[in-house]
Amino acid sequence: MLSKKHIMSFLTIVLLLVGCDSDHKSLDNANDANTVISENEDNTSSGTEGQTEEKLSKPRIVETIPSNWYIRLIAEDSARGLRSGSSQLGELEENDAVAKHALKALNPLSGSYLDIVFVNPAGVVPGNYKSNFHVYEEAVEDQWNFTIKTDDPNAEILLTWQGLYVLNPYNDDTNRKQYKEYRSVSNPLIKNMKLVDAKTGKEILVSKNSQAQTYTFNMNGQNERVFTWVVQTDEVIMPVTQSNGDELTISADGKVQTYSVNKNNKTTS
Repeated sequence: MLSKKHIMSFLTIVLLLVGCDSDHKSLDNANDANTVISENEDNTSSGTEGQTEEKLSKPRIVETIPSNWYIRLIAEDSARGLRSGSSQLGELEENDAVAKHALKALNPLSGSYLDIVFVNPAGVVPGNYKSNFHVYEEAVEDQWNFTIKTDDPNAEILLTWQGLYVLNPYNDDTNRKQYKEYRSVSNPLIKNMKLVDAKTGKEILVSKNSQAQTYTFNMNGQNERVFTWVVQTDEVIMPVTQSNGDELTISADGKVQTYSVNKNNKTTS
């Protein structure tokens, strides 16, 4: 028969074994928790050894090239205080996008005027329009021709653009397709865009370092000036052949031409 002393020794050993097993399980649980946290960390750590800072990385939003979008175009004549209403070009995943979203332009009233219009775009009745939406086609280059019109043939015009505006389609209570929009200056599609001056052949980047460029030109004795907005299937690369201060020599359509870019991102002809 075991004595009281032997019984107490036996109980002490059992308690010690249970405590060690409990500590071992707690360590395993801690290691599991650290593994989960490290999978969500932002690859930066701080603190001394044995201390874990639970930094969960913020989810990254990766923008993709949209199939529904538009750009706003605006012309300004600061000398006379004239500014055109915005004109819109873009693409939609609608088979009838061209006709359905074509907005007719009003004829200028007598006196001073300045406007941007799409002249006789394909798919609609001939005329001048303030908007021109094309049907979206994946991996296909797209172009829009637009005309700046003014009564002053010697006007100095500033052409600016706003966007890209991404459109998210949804059906309203009457089951009609509507769009919610948001503006993005970092969408990858912007890098595929360029402006071409049909008169000179100059090609202008739409955006540089996530900043929209602008284009200043003179009407040079004409009341109309035609431009082409191009969306390539890949990124626009401008072949700069020389750089002297603000002067850039750029090859456009096989011709080497020089124009200047001032510190306000304004390109002058």
